[in-house]
Amino acid sequence: MIKREYVVYNITERKKGIAIVCDCANAETLNSFLSTDVIPFEDWIKADFDKVLAGEIDSKTISGNVCSAEIGPVTTKIFDILAEDDEYYDSCCEVNTDELRQLIDDWCDEVRRFKSKYKK
Repeated sequence: MIKREYVVYNITERKKGIAIVCDCANAETLNSFLSTDVIPFEDWIKADFDKVLAGEIDSKTISGNVCSAEIGPVTTKIFDILAEDDEYYDSCCEVNTDELRQLIDDWCDEVRRFKSKYKK
């Protein structure tokens, strides 16, 4: 299971933000995917995961603002599409698809709670 922590931080003295920190290989790519791609495109990303998990389609490749994801029935590979080609930096984060789908729900719920708590 992917360990995770939700971190509330100060952007300015009066403005806060929320981040997710995951404990897995190449977690920075997973964190980017959740923050920059899942939140703005939540509905269609969830729908694509659900189609693969339900067996309606074999796999699906999606692309967002920063990351692309190759969704398979067992594992999903997430790539940072903005990362420079670097032999020392592997931007691929491979995670269990079922677990990632649950993490997406949890993260979106946490962001909604954060927004309702810190709404002005």
